[in-house]
Parts: sequence; structure tokens; C-alpha cells
Amino acid sequence: MRHRLVVVTVVGFWAVMTASLVRRWLLEVKPEFIPGTYRSVLTADRQNYQCRMGIYLPGLKEKAGYTETVFLYSEDGRYRITNTTRVEAKVPGVLERLARFALDTNVVVGKGHALERFSVTLSSSVLSAECRGEVVGEELVLRARVDGDEEEQVRRWRLPPGGMVASGLSPLLALPPLRVGLRWTTLVLNPLTLDVEEVELHVVRVEPLEWGGRTLHAHVVEVRSGLVTAKAWVSPGGEVLRETTLFGVTLVKEPVAEEGARPGGGVSGRR
Repeated sequence: MRHRLVVVTVVGFWAVMTASLVRRWLLEVKPEFIPGTYRSVLTADRQNYQCRMGIYLPGLKEKAGYTETVFLYSEDGRYRITNTTRVEAKVPGVLERLARFALDTNVVVGKGHALERFSVTLSSSVLSAECRGEVVGEELVLRARVDGDEEEQVRRWRLPPGGMVASGLSPLLALPPLRVGLRWTTLVLNPLTLDVEEVELHVVRVEPLEWGGRTLHAHVVEVRSGLVTAKAWVSPGGEVLRETTLFGVTLVKEPVAEEGARPGGGVSGRR
């Protein structure tokens, strides 16, 4: 009986301590360290930020295009996020029917790091489409028009407070400090269907990555949409260095404009 009492006491003590530690961790985690929100992306050191990724096709070393994201902080307290994606070669797989295409996204994030509105324009030789999104209450309202249709398609999704909506070839813009085991979800606007899909992300491990002549300990983030899986390698500072996307192409980080790259230029990334 005494032995059983000791066991119960010890188990109870560790249960209380574990719950206390978990509660303390949850209270101490700052909002900017929770991924999947604009607050985690639009940090003070990213008020004016630029990231350029080269686009590569499976099995080929030649660059097929680029995708460039810019964060701009304005005097009214809002952020403007733009993404310019250009693909100059036919991409096998789900993007094949677009052939060469251009994808442009403009996002406005308010003072409280909450999404206000965005627009997406897709142009190719076989398809053109435009989509406008606006947050109304707790809903994201999308209005899409394909190939000059007279009537707009209107869709609605519930958007969590502060939640992100990604578009383009990647659900990742930039990230807060990561830890193995971290999981979150984010909404992604599929440029082919103009539908919003929920994507799951999971930090699965840390592994060495040769980058810029040195070895980094990169977090490996698994990206999952249904049965399709992709991976991204993220630096300790939250920069996405390399990503195999859900669309079957690989993105590789390149030098930004002030280092010699220009939109449409031919700066090669490290593969």
C-alpha cells in the first residue's frame, strides 16, 4: 500500500510539473514566433525585405524562371507584399497546360498584422485569370474571373485571426525560429483552380546543408496537401533556402537585387 502511494505521488508530481512547463511555454511564446501568421513573417527586421528564388525543372540545371517576393512597410502602418513569378519554360506535371506564364500577387496587411485584401493575376498563352480577395469579418471573400468571363465566381472561407493566405508556387514566405515537431496549417490560393486549399506544415528534423561555401544546420519542413508532399530547407534565421514545391518544381534562393540580380535576370542559384 505504501509503495503504491509513493508511485501515485511521484506520477502526480511529474504530471503537475509537465503541465506547468507546457503552460509556461505556451505563455512565453511570443506571437511573432507562431508560424502561419503575418505577425510571424512581418517582423521588425523584415520591414523592407526582398527574397528571390530561381525556378528549376526536375532533372535540369538550367533555370526556368524566378519568383521574387518583396515586403514594403508604409507610413500608414500597413505592409504591402508583392510576388512576381515568371516561368519561361514548359513545366511538366500540373503546370504543364499553362506553358510559359506570369503570376503577380499584391497583398495589403493592416496595422494589427491582419490581412485586409489581395489580388492575383495569372497570364499565359492559353489561360488568363484574375482574383481579388477581401477579409469581411472572419471570412475571406474571393471574387475570381477566368478568361474574361462576364460573371465573377464568388467563394468564401473562414480565416483565423491573423491567418495568412499564400499564393504562387510556395506556401512559405519567411519563417520565425523553428523547432523540430512544430506543426501548423496555412491557406494557399491555387493559381490553377483559384480555389483556396489548406496546407499542412511540419518541422521534421534538422540536417546539414551546404550553402554559400559553408555548412548550415537547416530545419527541414514537410509541406503536405492531400497526398502530395514537398519539402523546404530553412536557415536558422528563417530564410527558405531550397524548396521542392507541390507543383513539381524546385526553388533555390538567389542573391537579391542589390547584390546584382534584377527581375528577369540570369543570376544562378546554388543547387
